[in-house]
Amino acid sequence: MTSLRERKKADTRTRLSVAAVELLISHGVDGATVAAIAERAGVSTRTFHNYFARREDAFLYFVRERVARWAKQVQNAPSDMSALRILHGILKEAYTRPEDDIVALGNLAVLGERIGFVLGPERRPDIEDILGPLYESVRQRVENGTEFRARLTVDLSMAASGAALRKHATRQREGDSSLADLLDEAFEVLAHGVGS
Repeated sequence: MTSLRERKKADTRTRLSVAAVELLISHGVDGATVAAIAERAGVSTRTFHNYFARREDAFLYFVRERVARWAKQVQNAPSDMSALRILHGILKEAYTRPEDDIVALGNLAVLGERIGFVLGPERRPDIEDILGPLYESVRQRVENGTEFRARLTVDLSMAASGAALRKHATRQREGDSSLADLLDEAFEVLAHGVGS
């Protein structure tokens, strides 16, 4: 059982990471300063540094927590549900969130791009490591559960979601496919192949 102090520390860490991500999404890399993050979270910059050495650490903490939740969803799903179907559900749920929700699908895409930019090439392997829990959860569900198949399932799911987002962003007229429909179509292709 966690103590009140531990819960308060966990809450502060979460508030800081959420504030960091909100600023990164809404104000870009330059607007997500340590001072701005601390102010948004209602703490001092000193308190920020008690939890994170750099702002990038707060961004990564948020992403790790989100990936850990997805991994748990994969683990806790009914045993007869395929990993691809579970991932489709997770990403579709992110789509249904309001646009101003930081875990809405479009915001997660922006977040991933901006974190990749902030980290630069020398720290990008950290991003791959973050997906480790999700890869492992999926590996346990994939037929012939090899690490490669698990990574392929996760990576193709993310790519399918990205393709749906990009297509949705270029809608030309009313009546074009909704993001939900595009996401369903993308996962249909993943499940049954491009030739289907």
